[in-house]
Amino acid sequence: MISPVLTEKTNFRDKQRKTLVEGNSSFGSIAEKENGFLAVLESIAPQSNENTAELNTLWRELPEREKNFIDSPTIHNLEEYKSIVRKIIQLIIQKNTKFVLAKRRGETDMKLLHTVKIIDENIHLLATTMISKNNSAFIALKQIEKIRGLLFDISK
Repeated sequence: MISPVLTEKTNFRDKQRKTLVEGNSSFGSIAEKENGFLAVLESIAPQSNENTAELNTLWRELPEREKNFIDSPTIHNLEEYKSIVRKIIQLIIQKNTKFVLAKRRGETDMKLLHTVKIIDENIHLLATTMISKNNSAFIALKQIEKIRGLLFDISK
């Protein structure tokens, strides 16, 4: 039997989505927000550039996966969301950072210094926005991981 409270929450959520999709919300429609995001994404990581095409594709998939996870926080949706986030972060690290080895001068013993150089400032900004404290899906993801860890500790 389905709980009446769950049914009411689901109906309320469906009404909110319908309002946003129709554009009756004071925040604007989802389509407008997505078009704005896609325009910014295209200017930062253009699809036509072979270095940023894969990153662009993953970023285009992220809002849908995020929405699926927030709407239905199942293990499957969590794993899909975590997977795409990992792929984005790996691509940003691979394509946007350069590791430089340098020898330290003035010392009798040689020491190697590892330096990370950010190649594209816009992609770096995109990455920092992704891990921002204001991103609700990442906050939920962190809380779920904490709860999972706690349950794992208790089960031992």
